[in-house]
Amino acid sequence: MQAKPLWEETRELHHACERHAVGGAMATGKPPAIWYAAWLVALNQIHSIVDPHMPGILNRTDRLIEDINIMQYELPKLEAAKVYTLTLTDEKKIAGAAYVLTGAHLMGGEIMRRRLEGFPTKHLEWDDRKEAIAILQQYRTRDDIGEEAKDCFKALLTIMDEIERLYTVSL
Repeated sequence: MQAKPLWEETRELHHACERHAVGGAMATGKPPAIWYAAWLVALNQIHSIVDPHMPGILNRTDRLIEDINIMQYELPKLEAAKVYTLTLTDEKKIAGAAYVLTGAHLMGGEIMRRRLEGFPTKHLEWDDRKEAIAILQQYRTRDDIGEEAKDCFKALLTIMDEIERLYTVSL
């Protein structure tokens, strides 16, 4: 029996991230600034571990730092992101994270970049989008990183829970 395609295997968790209060606020393009800043901090924490193992064109750390600096919040690193980064100990776990993050930044990110008016979005810009998509396709066709990709989505949900808990806002 052939494994489900990666996107199908992770669809439920992907949708759960989009339905989360923090994820949903991001999708509107008008998230509370503190949530967006905290999200950038968490992404930077994860990318600082994943980026050295990916092709350079996919690296987001420098761009995330630019976005964080523009936001002008002094926020601590998130515990949920730290816990997740400690699990990124082998090639498959890093590939699962790379698939989820690169897919989000490239595909949903293209829409989000236009919606997030007034927010810094350097981490959603690409020097060569076609090349980045070609590399993403290599991750998409892997049939051995389904659990690792699901782990990344679960970690993102936990990070969103932490952001919502730490930075209470009224929507």
